[in-house]
Amino acid sequence: MSDIVVDTQRADEARRKLLRDIIEIKKMGNQMIENTETAIHKAPVMLGLGLGVAALVGVAVLAGRRQKPTFPGFRPPQRSFLAEAARSAALSALGILTGRLTQRLLASALDDKPPAAV
Repeated sequence: MSDIVVDTQRADEARRKLLRDIIEIKKMGNQMIENTETAIHKAPVMLGLGLGVAALVGVAVLAGRRQKPTFPGFRPPQRSFLAEAARSAALSALGILTGRLTQRLLASALDDKPPAAV
């Protein structure tokens, strides 16, 4: 009769552990769904920022190009004031956007709550 009591206690303990594991898996699944929804909502903003940065890099590269001289020995023409201003503005905007993007990424990474210890 003692074996039946011990087996019943072991079965009850196994059920409690199984129920606790199921609840933990459900919590993890809900957290994964929430993180996926957050990522889906943030994706257009991140893509827009990425395209903006790429456009600014392209402007900076194009404004920084120098034409090859047609005859060796001639000095290449100086960049125009407008080209130099565009290059400077693009690099400045690129620095600002990079800083803000880094700030947002760090803020969103710090907003995520770590999983609770069991």
